[in-house]
Amino acid sequence: MLRFDRSSDSSPLSVAQAIQRGQQLVNLPVLAAIVFSFSLAAFVALFSVWLAALLAAAGFSAGWLWWSYSVPRWRSWAHLRGVNADELQRHAVAAKLVWPKGSFFEKTEFRSHTR
Repeated sequence: MLRFDRSSDSSPLSVAQAIQRGQQLVNLPVLAAIVFSFSLAAFVALFSVWLAALLAAAGFSAGWLWWSYSVPRWRSWAHLRGVNADELQRHAVAAKLVWPKGSFFEKTEFRSHTR
C-alpha cells in the first residue's frame, strides 16, 4: 500500500506539506519512468527504431499509470490529514501535480466507486 505519512508531519497537515509529498511520491516516480525509458530508447535507437519507440511509449504509459493510481490516494490522504479540498486542488494545479477539475486528463485518475 502507498504510504504518504512521515513521523515529522505536522497535524493538521499544511497544503505545502501535502504538495511536497505529492511531488515526491507522485511526480518524481513519473519523471523517473519517463527519463529512464527515453534515455534507454535513445541508446536502443542506434539498433532498432521500433524497439526505441516501444520503450519510450512504455515509459510514458508507466508514468501515466502511476500518476492515475497514486493521485487519488494522495488526495484522499491529504483530506484525511485536514487539508482543505479546494485549497489543495488550487495549489496542486499550480504545482503541476494534478490537472484542473473537469479536464480530460483529470478523468484518467483511478478512483474508487465509494467516492
